[in-house]
Amino acid sequence: AADDDDPPDVYASWRDWATIADSDGAARQTNDSLTAENWDDFWPAARKAALTELRRRDPSAARAVLEAKLASETADARLRLLLLLSERLSDDDIPFLERIAADDRAPKVKALAASLLARLGRGPAAGEDVAELAGFFSVKTKGLLRRSRVVQAEPLKTPAQVQRRKALFDGADLASFSSALGLAPQELIAAWDWNLDHAADMSLINLIVATGTDALVAQAADAVGERDATGLVAALAPRLAPAERTGHAEAALRTHGISFELARQLAGAAARLDDPLSAPAGKTLLAALHRDDARPGDQVPELHALGLLASRDGARQSLQRLTAAGLLQGDPRLDMLRLNAALDDNGAKP
Repeated sequence: AADDDDPPDVYASWRDWATIADSDGAARQTNDSLTAENWDDFWPAARKAALTELRRRDPSAARAVLEAKLASETADARLRLLLLLSERLSDDDIPFLERIAADDRAPKVKALAASLLARLGRGPAAGEDVAELAGFFSVKTKGLLRRSRVVQAEPLKTPAQVQRRKALFDGADLASFSSALGLAPQELIAAWDWNLDHAADMSLINLIVATGTDALVAQAADAVGERDATGLVAALAPRLAPAERTGHAEAALRTHGISFELARQLAGAAARLDDPLSAPAGKTLLAALHRDDARPGDQVPELHALGLLASRDGARQSLQRLTAAGLLQGDPRLDMLRLNAALDDNGAKP
């Protein structure tokens, strides 16, 4: 869809074409690098892709373009464009983000600017609210010889306490929360007692996503991945590098037996798995297709996700195994696998 931000930037031209077709607008085309002067020469998807590339190559130039043009965009567009600053985020971005956090017209844009500032250590100072939040948890020690700390959630006795803890998490930042517990952020993640209180786990993950550094996001993904908390890794995935996303998706497929659909959510657009059908999800899929009561419309989401996860060779091997299992070569459920098998796989741009 024209407003879909999930596909890789290589599809920006296609998405802009869809925008033009829907609006009867005139096509715009430019081969220049994005600047404040030629901003209007780009359709939205191509503009976002160009700004992403500029941010990777020259962070200061990308920020200067945003400073000049962001205010003229809608709130939703400002939100999407401001999020691009998370790429190569640095202290040089602080003055601009502070102005956005103070002056933008949309609360959601102001909140995003505040979360980016928190990643740079400029979150709200610890106060009564974060001290109250810390009171919902205890820091204990365990082990006789190698004593280590563990952060445990105190039992909640009423629905009001559940709502209050969630509200306090929503207004906190990771650095202030960990400080209130007497820990550094990396110590808090290492000491957290995962998989005992799912609501608390999810609240902490959301806090890390919104206000943690890239290194802390990666640490949290490793920690929850080791504990078979795949849903929590999925929440962290948008903040992970493509290679990290692929690694977690493949590990969860092989070790924890997740579905291809969930693996695709984890991996995003960068996955290139060479033998996905050898994972437990593949065995489950083949068994479902072999059942006596299997219908032509079964397993559509799993087969589509499989096509998005596989490398070119993996797609070709999967097609061979699936047609050998009885699916017709022209079965529409295999469309994504056929497309993947036909494409040149030169890898994502660095």
